[in-house]
Amino acid sequence: MKRKRYLWILFYAFAVLLPSIFYISDPINRQLDFLLILAGFFGTTAYSLFAFQFFLTSRPKIIDKQFGLDRIYRFHMFIAVAALVFAFTHKMIKGIYFSESFQTQLGDAALTIFIVISIFSVLMMVNKLFFKVRIVDILRKFLNNTLKIKHQYKVLIHNIFLIALVVLLFHILLASSVKANLPLEITLITYFIVPLISYFNHKIIKVHFNKSKKYTVSEIINESENITTIRFKPKYGKVFQYMPGQFMYLRLYNPDIPRDEHPFTISSSPWHTDYVSVTVKQLGDFTNSLNKLKIGDDSYIDGPFGKFSYLKRPDHKKICFIAGGIGITPFLGMLRYMNSTDNGKDVILLWGARDLSEVICKKELDGYASNFENFKFVPVISGDKSYNGEKGYVDANLIKKYTADLLDYDFYLCGPPVMMEMMIKNLKSLGVPKDNVYFERFAI
Repeated sequence: MKRKRYLWILFYAFAVLLPSIFYISDPINRQLDFLLILAGFFGTTAYSLFAFQFFLTSRPKIIDKQFGLDRIYRFHMFIAVAALVFAFTHKMIKGIYFSESFQTQLGDAALTIFIVISIFSVLMMVNKLFFKVRIVDILRKFLNNTLKIKHQYKVLIHNIFLIALVVLLFHILLASSVKANLPLEITLITYFIVPLISYFNHKIIKVHFNKSKKYTVSEIINESENITTIRFKPKYGKVFQYMPGQFMYLRLYNPDIPRDEHPFTISSSPWHTDYVSVTVKQLGDFTNSLNKLKIGDDSYIDGPFGKFSYLKRPDHKKICFIAGGIGITPFLGMLRYMNSTDNGKDVILLWGARDLSEVICKKELDGYASNFENFKFVPVISGDKSYNGEKGYVDANLIKKYTADLLDYDFYLCGPPVMMEMMIKNLKSLGVPKDNVYFERFAI
């Protein structure tokens, strides 16, 4: 597995640097000043990085299987920063040698759009598990509460990135060093076309023409006042194969529900082959509108994605699931699968919730104690002082209390970003190795 990851990393690095290799190897360019050669290197590399962003965000499953989609999106964010640095350096060096022209104006316009979209994305779309800067957290919270931009419009604004890439392509093709270098010119155009085809396939072709991704709402289960489980049956063929704990992207075709797609963890077990389900809490524009959903509504489902499943590490017998609020969903899928196929494991579920009304499927979870060889379910309630069980929050002391031999456990975390951040710190303070802690981040 690691070998394949390294091969993908090497392939990506080679592909990014290939235009620069063509640029530097040109005999005419080698006669230029060193700074000009360096500017060309930064410019062509920045273009490659920007172009490949479209391939990364098209959710290629072949790469998701190796790295996990959350890592791909984190990489996407860091690469955007690197590309901006390269592009800005290119602009500064070129400014020394060339006066303003139509070509430089195109480059400036593209760079301005890239910068604006990047800042917007960090402030409005990226959660704190991706970007941990306190001032950014404060600004993000303030802007989201003040502007109240719906998710579908945030995605639309983010996609203006495509316009910037078109402008950047014209800017770079007008350069004399590119027009005189056919291999470089062909490569740059190819780097525009191929990722764009992949992106449009992801955004349009799959959505409208792939029958295997078309599903129908078959059942709506109200788990509590604001938590709902939705089951989907395929319109054509069978449910896609997935591992318990993975997630999928969902788009609902109901006139009263926003049409944009959202990621949701699969709460059903792969053992159930006739339907797939998600369990959703009302937390935003999209989820708050789900009470208008009807049985028989059409939907689009793209999945599975992610590597958050105990089946990725099947040899480990001791497992501790730590959930916060609706973060229980991947653990429901994993426990349901274990209950049917693999109930010989030593499993502890620590679930932090505000009150017992949020502890859905409690009867089902309590019942696992008699089915598993060793299963403990511990609800931890923070907002009900009359509760007789564990009160407060899941912290280092509570983890240690229920996992005396904690170094023998694999820990799986899922919940709000603040809770996840605290759990990672708690486990680190207890001396749990980093390799024994598993979680996934979601940005958009």
